Amino acid sequence: MIKAAVVGASGYIGGELVRLLAMHPEVEISAVTSRRYNGKKIHKVHPNLRGLNLKFTNNYNFDADVVFLAVPHGTSMKIIDEYMGSAKIIDLSADFRVSLNLYEEYYGEHLKPELIDEFVYGLPEIHREEIKKAELIANPGCNATAVILALYPFKGEISEAIVDLKVSSSAGGRRENVASIHPERSNVVRIYKSFHHRHEAEVKQETKVNAQFTVHSVDLVRGLLATIYFKMETNEKELYKKYFLYLKEPFVRIVKEKGGMQRLPDPKYVIGSNFVDIGFTYDEKNQRVILFSALDNLIKGGAGQAVQNMNIAFGLDETLGLNYLPVYPI
Repeated sequence: MIKAAVVGASGYIGGELVRLLAMHPEVEISAVTSRRYNGKKIHKVHPNLRGLNLKFTNNYNFDADVVFLAVPHGTSMKIIDEYMGSAKIIDLSADFRVSLNLYEEYYGEHLKPELIDEFVYGLPEIHREEIKKAELIANPGCNATAVILALYPFKGEISEAIVDLKVSSSAGGRRENVASIHPERSNVVRIYKSFHHRHEAEVKQETKVNAQFTVHSVDLVRGLLATIYFKMETNEKELYKKYFLYLKEPFVRIVKEKGGMQRLPDPKYVIGSNFVDIGFTYDEKNQRVILFSALDNLIKGGAGQAVQNMNIAFGLDETLGLNYLPVYPI
């Protein structure tokens, strides 16, 4: 059995990690940490986990084969020395996802620049072979995952794209602020970030495309939809061929139906799963490609992808513990 510890287990991503790991047939959870909730049963913070015999601990001297760092951005680089060499590390923050130059451009000063190149970018569809040998894995951001997987087939053919993102409230984490309370968050299509969103850095690094994000907060609890635009002379048949590279990918579904309400990706139909749904249309008159990518930001955009990376790094079937179809209706 793989002994797994979740550091920062009180957040939404941390809670989903615990849920997935608790159902994984090859995993034993050795520790779930939280300074704020030290000593409390896990269901006091995550009521859906009632029945799990787990308590939060503030003791970080635990036995683990893999440590998931589900902590806020900027925290992993401060605490990572505590775990280096003792276990495989899967970091779900942004601290080690991109090169130093990109990090400084989008985030600011980095406290552990010497470690950045030691991390493998944990997007299995692109870096599976590197992940197999990795001791340090940087889990991608949710928006970045959706956009990279949609754009990757066009790497080397386009240099720029416009990305419209609709994101749910859980993507902002479990922070307590006025913007997240129900009277302010409900019934909105709010501009969250009109340009220079941090996840652009990951897309630049992985696809070499300058993908310019505009991010909207919408009235969803979980899930996101990316709509991506760029100019290209092509046709729908050729666009289909572009996505043949994902034919054997267990968690990528191409959604392109001729009729009905569900003709193209919609986050409603991926919730609770590790799937990303990708679709496309082509505006022939204006030679404009329009891509669509939907995923659950807490699963394929977070905890599920981290478990997928763990499976690969430990030589397991990468779908183990993740073979769940989406929840519907939701």
